[in-house]
Amino acid sequence: MGGRRVARPPARRLNGLPRQAAFAVLLVAALATGRAVEGLMPVDDETSAPFERTGGVGDRVETRWGDVEVTSVAGSTRISDPYGTVHVTGGVYVVVDWTYTAAGEPQVPAYVALRDTEGRVFRTSVERNPYSSGGAAQPGIPRQVAAAIEVPADAVAGARLVVTLETNPEDHRRDDIAVIDLGLTQDDADAWAASEETVEVAEPADGPEAAS
Repeated sequence: MGGRRVARPPARRLNGLPRQAAFAVLLVAALATGRAVEGLMPVDDETSAPFERTGGVGDRVETRWGDVEVTSVAGSTRISDPYGTVHVTGGVYVVVDWTYTAAGEPQVPAYVALRDTEGRVFRTSVERNPYSSGGAAQPGIPRQVAAAIEVPADAVAGARLVVTLETNPEDHRRDDIAVIDLGLTQDDADAWAASEETVEVAEPADGPEAAS
């Protein structure tokens, strides 16, 4: 006797839809879900932004890599760097004396800049804007340092000192940076833009005596 043939049932359809239509529905649903999740997640710029530790003149600003304290601020159109070279500007030199105390291991803040109220950033440089760190500072030992930064007169009022370890801003992501409000006003800007008094930029020095 011959075997009885059993007919195979037709391929099942998802919710009564042909296979191609069902795939299209699933694809649209997946894309919609992805957009919804993306909307709930913070944008990349926010998640990778540095952590700003803020303060004012005389405040000890604590960061992951050490403490920063601005002790004084001066300004003029003329400065004398630690090597005795005089620099003259048509704008303003802002000279910031500050103390750095390393935490955990010997380190040096390599990025030092002024940021104005419009977000413009003016960094120290070898040629025009002297800053000497004195090399890696030993943990727990205060180091007195100074930075002179040339800026336009309209960048003085409201300027902030920005300090961190890495020289490349791309490396500041998700790291601590010290941001200190220097308390500068338009009166300071006007007076310094008219001043021809030479302000000396001090050499770095270690120890509590230097920081006092």
